Amino acid sequence: MSHILIAFASHYGQTAKIATRIADDLREKGHEVALVDARAGAVPDPASFDLVVLGSRIETGHHATEIYAYIRAHCDALETRPTAFFSVSNSAARPNPGPDPNGYLATMFTDLAWTPTRSIAFGGALPYLKYGWFMRFIMKRISRAGGHTTDTTRNHEMTDWGAVHHFADDLSSLIRPELAVSRL
Repeated sequence: MSHILIAFASHYGQTAKIATRIADDLREKGHEVALVDARAGAVPDPASFDLVVLGSRIETGHHATEIYAYIRAHCDALETRPTAFFSVSNSAARPNPGPDPNGYLATMFTDLAWTPTRSIAFGGALPYLKYGWFMRFIMKRISRAGGHTTDTTRNHEMTDWGAVHHFADDLSSLIRPELAVSRL
C-alpha cells in the first residue's frame, strides 16, 4: 500500500473540496492518504510519503504562502519522490484555459526553483454568499471582466470534476511499488 500526502491551502473551501475528492479517489484505489490543511497546522515532512500532492488556491494573483513555505522548507525531499501540484482559480474555469492560465504555475515553479512531476490548474468557485460585502463587490467586478457569472444571490461552482478524477487516476500511475517508503 502506498502512503500519500495531500496538503492544501484553501480560503473559501473549493481547494479543500478538490483535495478531498482526490484523496477519496486515491483511497478507493487502495492507497493510504494523509489529507492536511496547511492553513490549520504543520504539514508532515515529505520523507515518509511515496507521493506528495500539494494544492493551493489563487488569491490576489498568488498561491498560498503556507504552500510556498512548505515547498521552500522541503525542496530537497520533494525532489527525491514523485510530486504533484494543483492550482485552483477562476482563470482556469474559462473555456479552453490551457494548462497554465495566467502563468500562475510557471511563476511559482520558477520562484521556487522546483517543478513537480505533475501539475494542473482547476477552475474554482464563486462563493458569493460567503463573501463580505466588499469582497463580493470586488469579485463581481473580476468575474464580469473574466466572463463569469455576476449573480451574487447564490454560490457558483466551476470545477470540472471529471478533470479532478482523471488527475487522481494519473497520480496512481506515479507510484512505483518497488520504491515505496518502508514503514516497518
